[in-house]
Amino acid sequence: MEISPLRTFTILLCLYPLTLWGQTKIPEIPHNEVGFPLPYYSPVSGTFAEIRNHNLHLGSDFKSYGLNGHSILATFDGYIEEISYSKTGYGLSLNLYSPKYKLKSKYAHLHSFGGSLYDLELLRQAILLMGDPNGFQLKLPPGLFTTKKGNSLGKTGESGSGISHLHLEFRSEKGNINPLYFQEIHQKDTTPPTILSMYLEGDNLEKPILLLAKEKSKRKYELFTDTGDLFESITLTGKVRIRLSGYDFIRSRNKNNVYGMDLSVNGRTIFSRNFDFLAYEDGSKKHQFYDINRSSLSPPVYFYHIYEQSKNFKDEGFSLDLESYQPKEKLELEASLRDATGNKSSVSFVVIHEKNDTDHIRFVKNRKNGNNYSSLEGKISLDLSKAEVSGEGTLLINEISEKDIPFKIPAGLPLKGKIYQIDSKKMSWKGEGLGEWNIGYTPTTKESLYFYDSSIQKFQSITQKRKYNGFSFKLTKLGFVMVLSDETPPTIFPMTSLARYIELPEVRNHCFEERFYVIGDVGSGFRTSVELSIDGQTYPYEYDPDRRAIRVLIPKSLQKERPYLLLEAKAFDFAGNVSEPFVDLISTSGWAEELQASCPVME
Repeated sequence: MEISPLRTFTILLCLYPLTLWGQTKIPEIPHNEVGFPLPYYSPVSGTFAEIRNHNLHLGSDFKSYGLNGHSILATFDGYIEEISYSKTGYGLSLNLYSPKYKLKSKYAHLHSFGGSLYDLELLRQAILLMGDPNGFQLKLPPGLFTTKKGNSLGKTGESGSGISHLHLEFRSEKGNINPLYFQEIHQKDTTPPTILSMYLEGDNLEKPILLLAKEKSKRKYELFTDTGDLFESITLTGKVRIRLSGYDFIRSRNKNNVYGMDLSVNGRTIFSRNFDFLAYEDGSKKHQFYDINRSSLSPPVYFYHIYEQSKNFKDEGFSLDLESYQPKEKLELEASLRDATGNKSSVSFVVIHEKNDTDHIRFVKNRKNGNNYSSLEGKISLDLSKAEVSGEGTLLINEISEKDIPFKIPAGLPLKGKIYQIDSKKMSWKGEGLGEWNIGYTPTTKESLYFYDSSIQKFQSITQKRKYNGFSFKLTKLGFVMVLSDETPPTIFPMTSLARYIELPEVRNHCFEERFYVIGDVGSGFRTSVELSIDGQTYPYEYDPDRRAIRVLIPKSLQKERPYLLLEAKAFDFAGNVSEPFVDLISTSGWAEELQASCPVME
């Protein structure tokens, strides 16, 4: 087998002796020796341990305001330990290592290594020329590229996944450290977390209670029932589970994950958790911290377990076991959310230890066969046998009338048939539930299955397949399913939320004019292929999944021939609807002064 020179070089570099790390989870590095990763105090746009598709977010994201090319700065003294590149995931990234404190920081989604270590950028370009242009991972000899805290290491970009931002991680031998653990990074946050709701389960409640939270005074919230009544006390018995929904603002409009949470009974703390550290093996176990059937990343809705959840997922945890208290004893409970600076918001209520059989909330019984659940008449079912099911409860699939749903069906999407609500009682699942819905006929092209997510209160896409008698589908969340007919065409417009350029001048390609056109659809979803022409001729483009837009690059050499360019585009959806033609008249005046002799010329 022939081994390439680059692969041989990589293997030799990997044979350097490994450094023996300390045994502490978080190295004892003085907080003032860890600096900010950017030359301006960018707000945090994504936080540690947030929900992602398969794993938890293991770092913090920092805003770059839609512009690539900002300098990234060394967070401490050290050397570059590793560089890598992939077309997905982290994109272009580097690892900075501190041998003194045995701490790594990882910078991801970079544009280049164009910082003070100029030879590092030359190495990147050489590797891509010599090796696989789709990706590489290279360990570097210790001390080859050394740097001091605050020095520039590269430029921000949007390589890998996501639009322009900087992703930063801190790693010890044992796992990942929340960047907000370091004072310089959480930037003296003065805004306490926001509490949205509380989800309460008890052994004598046939159905969990969702209580809405409203701020009574700064940092103090009150709870209200779905009928608007103030919730102050409840009689319960047995095991009680509390889930708290909320988020945190950190100098921006982004609804971030909180840093910690607490539960106290009669003033004594019985549960506390910090998102300051995650062991490497816990990065994929989001069910330990969140109700994953009710939580969401976009928009951010986090239902936190205010209790320890079993790592094997099979056994459901609990917040409080009332059997250890005296009958008729009154317990004052306070549940709180905290940020990294120590700001705290809380809700309080009283639990009376007494079984109250008259307080049950009635619901329609469902059929159950193992882990296969179905509605009363058997038209719709959800099979959880291939998912991991936790808890001793059941799944509820109940028909509900249109007048009783807590949302409005969008105009242009008429309802076809019934609406079913999918909820749970003292159980949850991890993975995909396999659903079947027999509607009694073969659905048309315009008819699709729609899902309204109860936790985020909006329609979300659902994996589905048309069948001769209805639909098969996959579900990971709780909410409402229905069949709607898509009678509304898609749209295509210029992306106005972006500046004219998405790169700073020092990293911009001056040879091309870059245009983005966003595609939207309220119905079955838009196709990523469009009909695009410039001056009547079919013109190439690429689809940007992060911006949900097409990206068009126009050579500035066309300025020599044409003072204007006429761009026309049409978008299509999966129901066969076609958008109105969009026309953009592009003026080429002003391109000449930026034109460089090295730019390609359009023939």
